[in-house]
Amino acid sequence: MKGDVLYNDFMSGSMEVVYDSVYPALMSYAIRLLGYDYSFLAEDCVQDSIYKTYLNRKQIATSSQLKSYLYTSCKNKVISILRKASSKKNFLKAVEISEHDSLTFLIEQETLRRLFSAIDNLPESYREIVEMSFEEGLKNTEIAQRLGISESAVKKRKAKMIEKLRAFMHDRHRYEMVIAFIYLSVWWFKHWFK
Repeated sequence: MKGDVLYNDFMSGSMEVVYDSVYPALMSYAIRLLGYDYSFLAEDCVQDSIYKTYLNRKQIATSSQLKSYLYTSCKNKVISILRKASSKKNFLKAVEISEHDSLTFLIEQETLRRLFSAIDNLPESYREIVEMSFEEGLKNTEIAQRLGISESAVKKRKAKMIEKLRAFMHDRHRYEMVIAFIYLSVWWFKHWFK
């Protein structure tokens, strides 16, 4: 009976029952999935799952589907956060430097500044791929699904994007960028063509 009340209230737009009955359990679930390092993001995951579930409520026919959708949505948000964190960690490891090598640090910072400037000058379709691949940590198949294109089209866009970045870097920054771009290209190819 409680599930039916939850379902009916949720479908009518009332969130009070959701927050009273499901919210604490979703918070506990998100905290457990996120682990200690990212548990502070649990509330964001729960809020996002409730919001996404509410937006898609017309696809939900029963109270058990409602709960399943809430938990699945929460889990997917957690996975997205953990992928993004993993992607950032991998990137930071790739550009990690020793304390004694300040010149290398300055060169890397300038290279990254110029690289991000080059990325900002890319067409929107390529910037979308950068965002999905690096910021969200999505794989080629996931990017293809989200954009509604084939996986090979994603790979072709990535290759074309790298070509455009190389041309941009060469035209604007020639010799000073060669070493830095080779360094970043190796890292990109390792992670983009999984």
